[in-house]
Parts: sequence; structure tokens; C-alpha cells
Amino acid sequence: MNMTKLANVLIGLLLLCAACKNSAEEKATPNGFKFQVVKAGDGIKPKPGQLIIFDYVMKDSKDSVWMDTYDTGAPGVFPIQDSAAMASEIGALQMFRMLSRTDSVTLTRPAKEFFKDVLGGPLPPQVDSSRSVTLTLHVVDIIEQQKYPEFMAKHSEKRKGYQKQKDAKLIEKYLADKSIKTQQDTSGIHYIIHSSNGGKKPSSTSCVEVSYIGKFLKDEKTFDKNEKMTFSLNQVIPGWKYSIPMLGVGDSATFYIPSHLAYGPQGYPGAIPPNAILIFDVKLFGTGETFDPATRTCK
Repeated sequence: MNMTKLANVLIGLLLLCAACKNSAEEKATPNGFKFQVVKAGDGIKPKPGQLIIFDYVMKDSKDSVWMDTYDTGAPGVFPIQDSAAMASEIGALQMFRMLSRTDSVTLTRPAKEFFKDVLGGPLPPQVDSSRSVTLTLHVVDIIEQQKYPEFMAKHSEKRKGYQKQKDAKLIEKYLADKSIKTQQDTSGIHYIIHSSNGGKKPSSTSCVEVSYIGKFLKDEKTFDKNEKMTFSLNQVIPGWKYSIPMLGVGDSATFYIPSHLAYGPQGYPGAIPPNAILIFDVKLFGTGETFDPATRTCK
């Protein structure tokens, strides 16, 4: 290669690198809050009364993920207020007014500033103040408020297939890693019958009396247990409605229940996180046609 051609190649590489460095455009809100636009969307800003729907990942400088809506399946929602509210808004709220559909943005702040300017509160005492926090956000859509239920219904339907596949892979990996052999029913529940005594089996609408221990598949931590509990299968998660009728009175089993048959993307606040796969060790003591709330027994 002659010197002229080599020089042209080097110049081309330099220009390419410069373009890469400048691909993220820095912007600032009226109150000076800065963020980077990694990928620009359609450029049409939201109007007061509209909702911005967005996915985001929030993680700290130790690579600990605080929130990932791609994983939980529950996107963030921000309502655009009347412009009169702008003066009192923190930086991140003003930033939302500047975003458009399919924008992708990112920002990094020291933990104390992140809580103040992004989350709108003081740094909690349990959070390490020496860490920084990065927020990466993608605007999924901008919609009118009355269209939100329709949007979420469509979003949930699309999410179901993804979450089912993800749960199936996680359960199969867990079982393989621990060399656990199970059976699987058509609902996707894996199970092991530990004892089968040929006792009477409940239907999917029966009353049952059981003992159980509930654990998370992710870390095997126990979140609930009960030595004796009576209830109607009409009143419990689908995973129990499908699994407990596999047992006869006196039988015991372990059930691996995918999240869509447990508490789903909403979880159970304070106890079950979104999209949690659950393990239940269950023993069936008795069954009946109906649950008597007065005596809390099966009849």
C-alpha cells in the first residue's frame, strides 16, 4: 500500500472514531440536569395529559442491578403535567418532557445526587454513598391516558410468551444443575411425587387441608410455611389449582411453579417479587367438597 492510500485509510478511521464518540448527544433540562441521548427517536415531544411508557435499567458502579423492567416486564409510566408544574420539577422529571417516542437515553450520577435529582428523595442510610448509579432508559411509547389500559393489556399478552420461555429455561437449568429428575404436566409445572398412598384426590374446585413450605427457585429462601392450612382451590394461585389435585390424601410432593402460574409480573407486594418462580413442598391431609369459613375446615 502506498503512503497516500495509507494516509486516506488512517484519516477514514479517525473520522469513524470521532463519529462514534459524538454519537451520544448531551442535552440539559431548564434546571441544568444533563443526560445523553444514545439514540434519537421520532422527535415529537409529549403533551400535557399524555403518558410516557418506558423501559429502564438502573444499576450501580458495583454492577448491582437495582431495577430492570426488561426482566420484570412492568414498564415505567410517567404522566406529563401542565407546563406550570415544570418550575418545581426535579431534573429527571423535566427530562421526560424533552423525550420522544423510541428515544434511548442514559445518565450517571453519584448515589446521593441520583436519589435527589432522579428519584426525588434523600439517600437511604443502607445505600453506599461512594457508589455511582447509571440509568439507561428507552421510551416505548407516548399515549393518551385513556389508552393506558389497552396498552397494558397488549403488553401483558406479548410478555406472557417471553416469560413462559424464560421460566421454563430457568427451571430446567436449576433441575439440571442439581441433578433433580422430575415429571412435567401440560401446564409447565415440574413435580416430584414423594409418596403415593392411593387416597382420595381433590378436584380443581375442592377444599383441601395441607402443610407446605414455599421457597424461591432463585435463591431457595423460604418465604412462607404452614404446618396446617385449609382452603378452597378456587381461592389460590393457578399453580396450586393444577398441582394439588395430583395428590391423594396422605401424599406429598414438590412442585416447581412458573411465575405465570404463581403471582405473575405484579408479584405480591412485600413478600413475592415480580415474575418469581416458586417451589412448594406440599403434603395433603384431607379434602372435601366445600370450605366452611366458620370452622375453617373442609365439609
